[in-house]
Amino acid sequence: MKRFLQLGTILLALFVAASAYVHPYGSVKAARSEQPLLAGAQVDPELVRIVERSCQNCHSEKTEWPWYSYLAPLSWMIENDVRKGRNHMNLSHWDRYPEDRKVELLTKIGVEVRNRRMPLPNYLRLHPQARLSDNEVAQIYAWMQGERRRLRAVIRQKSRVPAD
Repeated sequence: MKRFLQLGTILLALFVAASAYVHPYGSVKAARSEQPLLAGAQVDPELVRIVERSCQNCHSEKTEWPWYSYLAPLSWMIENDVRKGRNHMNLSHWDRYPEDRKVELLTKIGVEVRNRRMPLPNYLRLHPQARLSDNEVAQIYAWMQGERRRLRAVIRQKSRVPAD
């Protein structure tokens, strides 16, 4: 029995150490940004609030990390999901994307949100407040269409300007 308790203590210590020090996907939690989401886009404050509630945890550097995101191996899965989300689209870096890339991303946003593939169903199980209402889906889709039109006009205008 004493050996069993010693083994259990060692395993618990290793588990705690792994939670604190082992990050197989890099320092995802260390990336923080004070940059507003969608910087440079024409977006109204109501839509920003929707995006903050439903998108920012996976698609920005403003992730709010719940307590369970610090416990391995769950922390590794969550960090990997956030890493993948940011790699697909990082709303903290919106102003760094070229206009044509923004148009592509806006198209994807429209398709994913309208078809209810975003936010991900697995995410919604633990974060039901992130669920989008029909009205919010319509707001996002309308914004996406308008912003995409605006960006296409910018692209057309830039292509008309003669190079020096």
